[in-house]
Amino acid sequence: MISLAPTTQCNTRSSASRRRIFLYLWVCLLNTLQPTYANSSLRPARPCPPPEKPPAHCTQAGDWFTRLRALYFSPRGTSGSFFRDPANPNPYALGGVDIRPCGTGEFDVGAMFTPHFGFELGLSTAQTSIRGTRAIEGTKIGNTWFFPPTLTLQWRFAPNQTVQPYIGAGGNYTLFYAVKSSLPQTSLHLRNTWGPVAQGGLDLFFCDNQRWLFNIDVKYLWMRTRAHLKTHTNSFLKTSAHVDINPWIFGCGIGCKW
Repeated sequence: MISLAPTTQCNTRSSASRRRIFLYLWVCLLNTLQPTYANSSLRPARPCPPPEKPPAHCTQAGDWFTRLRALYFSPRGTSGSFFRDPANPNPYALGGVDIRPCGTGEFDVGAMFTPHFGFELGLSTAQTSIRGTRAIEGTKIGNTWFFPPTLTLQWRFAPNQTVQPYIGAGGNYTLFYAVKSSLPQTSLHLRNTWGPVAQGGLDLFFCDNQRWLFNIDVKYLWMRTRAHLKTHTNSFLKTSAHVDINPWIFGCGIGCKW
């Protein structure tokens, strides 16, 4: 009869030896990977702190502005002379037109596409008087209301400062309405017009929350129209002259950034 005891004992020693080798290799592998794991991006990271909120006065993309301004409208008025028709001489021929300065208010709204670049829409209306020059010097021709909405694109130089200067350029369309003549038996008409606009100004943020601002703004409008006079006597006597109004518009007021 053959005994199996030596074979069983040999197999047991072989299994134990394989376990010791496997355990040794596993420990070596862990020791090798430990420095890599410590510096690995796969290691669970600590949560990042929330980003700091910028101060309220800092202009960001998506911010909106609203402002109320007091305006002074200062025309640099020049005009041609009302033409004279020898066949039907108008009594006001060879005279010119002078648009008088006036004051008014303005509401504007704007938004920022980037911290530096945005737009502004300004809305105002005012009444001004029209005087004669040259052959009709000192004669009051009439008065009119005008509505010159302006749309400009703006570049803001220091969006992270409490004082933020800006420049802008765009266009305007001027609508003349409620035009009244002061000349006897004569009607007055002013043609609506459009032209470019140049702008410069600054916003000064104040108060604790620094969303309220003080604004100074200057615009120059290229504004050219044509004045038509029609005298109603035994026949209609018509005359007209071009008028370059080209006003400077000086404004100051308060506003808020949303």
